[in-house]
Parts: sequence; C-alpha cells; structure tokens
Amino acid sequence: MTGLPCNRTAIPYVTKPQDRVPMNEDDASPELKWYSIGKLWPLLVSLGSAMVMLLAFFIPSVQDQWDRYQSREVIQQYEHLGDQFFEEERFDMAEKAYEKAFEMSEEKRLDIEVKRLNAKVNRVSLEPQWGAKPPEDIQDIDFQFLLHLQKDKADPKQRVFILNSYGIYLSGVGRTADARAALEEALQLDPNDVLAYVNLGNLFDQMKEKAEAEKYYKKALALQPTNIQAHYNAGLLYAEQNRWPEAVKEFESAQEQEPEDADIARELAHARQHNETTPSPAQPPGHK
Repeated sequence: MTGLPCNRTAIPYVTKPQDRVPMNEDDASPELKWYSIGKLWPLLVSLGSAMVMLLAFFIPSVQDQWDRYQSREVIQQYEHLGDQFFEEERFDMAEKAYEKAFEMSEEKRLDIEVKRLNAKVNRVSLEPQWGAKPPEDIQDIDFQFLLHLQKDKADPKQRVFILNSYGIYLSGVGRTADARAALEEALQLDPNDVLAYVNLGNLFDQMKEKAEAEKYYKKALALQPTNIQAHYNAGLLYAEQNRWPEAVKEFESAQEQEPEDADIARELAHARQHNETTPSPAQPPGHK
C-alpha cells in the first residue's frame, strides 16, 4: 500500500525560560562594566557641569550677602555715632560720622545724607561770637533744602531747630531782616522755644535796638531761669550801658551754672570792678 503524504503542521519546539539569577557586580564582565559606564557618563558629566555652575553662582552670592551684612553693621555704627555727637551738639564730629556712613552706603542712604547736612548747618551755632561770618562751606541753599524737607512734618521741633541756625547764619552774612523773619517763624511754631528768644535778643543787640534785646532776654529767662546764654548776653548788654549792678547780677547767675567758664569769670570780674568804683546815684534827702 502506497503511503499517503503526511501534511502535518510542524509544531516548534519551545523551551520554558529559566528564572534568571541576578548577577552580582563582581560577576559582570569588564566589557559589560565599561558599557554601563559609557552609557551613564554623559549624564554624569551633565550633572557635574550643573553642580559647578550652581556653586559658581551660589558661593559668590553667599559672600556678597555676608559682605553686605558687615557693611550694614558698620554703617549703622557710624550713624549711631553721628546721632550721639549730634545730641551732644558736637556738630562737626556728627557731620564726619554721617559722611562716612553715607560713603559706605555707596551714597544710597539719602536719610543719612540729610542727617549729615543737618549737622553741617548747625555748626554755625558753635560760633561763640554773634554775627560772625559763617564757615564758607555752609551755603544758604543748605538751609533751604532742609527747611523744604521739614515743611509738611507734623512735629515742628526739627524745623524750629533749623530756623534758629538759619537766623544765626543770616545775621552773620548781614541779612538781619531775613534773620528776624526766620527767628520769628521759629517762635510761631513754638512760642516756648528759649533759644529763639535768646537769638532774637542777640539780633536786636546787633541792630543797636537795646530795649528790644533786653525784652527778649527777659522772655527767655522767664521761660528758663537757668539759661546761661540769656544771663551772659544780658550781662553784656547791661555792661555796654554801664548798668553795672545789673551786669554783675547776670554774670553771677551765669557763673552759678558754669563755674569753670573763663569768659564768664572775666566779664564778672570786669563788672565787679566797675561796680565798686562807680559812685552810687545821689539819694533823695531822708532816704536811708
């Protein structure tokens, strides 16, 4: 019997995959290791570059922040020193301290510059002689700038202080009418400002209006009986008029406040000498 051809479909031989055992890093071949590193290397390089760039940006930033912190500390110290000098009326030293603070702020702290300018213009009050020529570096525009800043402030004390210094400055440059206006404005803002009364007394004395000068000295002493300037300047006024008993009294009152002041001691000795040698006015009959 002739055999029939067999047309069976062939079934492929399939083997079940075996469970793969994890291979230790030590078991890997060197070729495999280098292959893995080669694939990771671009990523590692990118991460390294990013870290370098980050550090390059971050480290200077930290240093810059530290430098700024230290600068702020030093600026605050100079500013505080200037405030102390200003309170002590050592305006020349206050100006220098504020100037240093402003320079260290890279000229950005305009509030410190205003303080410096304020100390600068108030140096005129350190001049012992009324009507003396002010320092050349102090200009009228300095006062105008500060007064403009203080124009709308709720507290007028600072403006009053500047107006007093402005009055001294104007008297020194011969602008007595403007000086009077500045000092009278100070009194309008603060009717109890003793310094303005003393300065007006000095101004009227400069203008040879002795009666007006005496009136303002007395007003200052009514507000502050221990004011040295008012006693001393009133004593000088009385000495000019040969009113020696009154001059002695004023100089003695001034010396009670400043026992070591050489100018007061000299004027008191001078007044006492004249008072002792000047005969008393003739007394009416029957007067004891």
